[in-house]
Amino acid sequence: EGRAPGNRHALAVLLAVGSGAVGAWCLAAAWRLRCAAMARRQLQALLASAVGDDARVVITGATSGIGKELAEQLERHPKVSLILGSCGEKRTDRRRCRIVPLDLLDLNSVQRFAREAHEFLQQGGHGLRLLINNAGLKQEPGGRTSIGISPVWQVNFIGPFLLTEILARRRESAEAGQPLCVVHVASGRENESLLDQEMLDAAAEGKPSATEYADSKRALLLWTSVRAQSLAFRGNLFAHAANPGRVDTRLGAYWVPAWLWHLSKPYRMLRYRSLSEGALAVAAPGLVKQAFGKFGKYSSGETLEDLVIWRMPDKQLSVRLVRWASQVTALEARSFGRPLSETGRPLTVTALQAMSPVEEDVWSTEERRMRNGVTRYT
Repeated sequence: EGRAPGNRHALAVLLAVGSGAVGAWCLAAAWRLRCAAMARRQLQALLASAVGDDARVVITGATSGIGKELAEQLERHPKVSLILGSCGEKRTDRRRCRIVPLDLLDLNSVQRFAREAHEFLQQGGHGLRLLINNAGLKQEPGGRTSIGISPVWQVNFIGPFLLTEILARRRESAEAGQPLCVVHVASGRENESLLDQEMLDAAAEGKPSATEYADSKRALLLWTSVRAQSLAFRGNLFAHAANPGRVDTRLGAYWVPAWLWHLSKPYRMLRYRSLSEGALAVAAPGLVKQAFGKFGKYSSGETLEDLVIWRMPDKQLSVRLVRWASQVTALEARSFGRPLSETGRPLTVTALQAMSPVEEDVWSTEERRMRNGVTRYT
């Protein structure tokens, strides 16, 4: 009986602490929900001022996370048409949104997607033209793709590189009148990268690295720093990069069981930004007026970095990076629309004749003359 008052006091303290914790979480959750709502309103306001008469937007990695949220937000606007590159999904057309299969681990898939994206962006009336390179991969080091490199490197850097560079060359050939803004989704983890020539050589050989995610994201910025000016002047393509911050997505957390992921929602609401905030951070650099008057800008939180200037000390590494990426993707051949094997080798005449119409690409007149023995491409 003597211990009863003490037990009641301890219970009262526990209840008070628990009530306070629940109350604090409710306040924090309400604040996070308010931030998400504000982000959605800001995105719609930016869209209203940027779309023009006929806006056309291409988004990669639109199956989940930031890409899916951004697609849903853009689809609400009546003047926005979309192409969504999604891995593992069938081609689908619904109103102003077209889902197109895109596997960044297959360079032929990227080449086909680039052709369709270019045609889509060239069509329509005057308005916004925007590409968001959003697709990303974060996993334990290991494994090689068909071109002999890490899947993380191929999805995070090589795929976006090939897609953007093919678009730039096609736009240059077509003398595209309307400017195209490209936003690469970067990561704050790039600050952890120790990428140098030796590590780049190791990545080219497919050797696993504990920092390959950070290295591949830094590679995006280095590539942009040395190519942004040429892309703008020759392809009327304005490349930028954006860091959405720590957003509540499953990137790098695919190993977490679905039931545990749902149970962790209260914790994640306090720790990470919402998908709406991430979508705003990614889209905003391509929607502001300055997006088409400047190039090579990196938006990270409240800071805006000029990649062309601030990454100048890394220019030698950046040039080598671009040279390697051009070689491993067979960029020049793919820019002509030439069908290649997965490893970038030219196909034999027999293989070309065996291709289905869906797999065929359209070669330029010059390319047809070079291979006039292949009658089906005349």
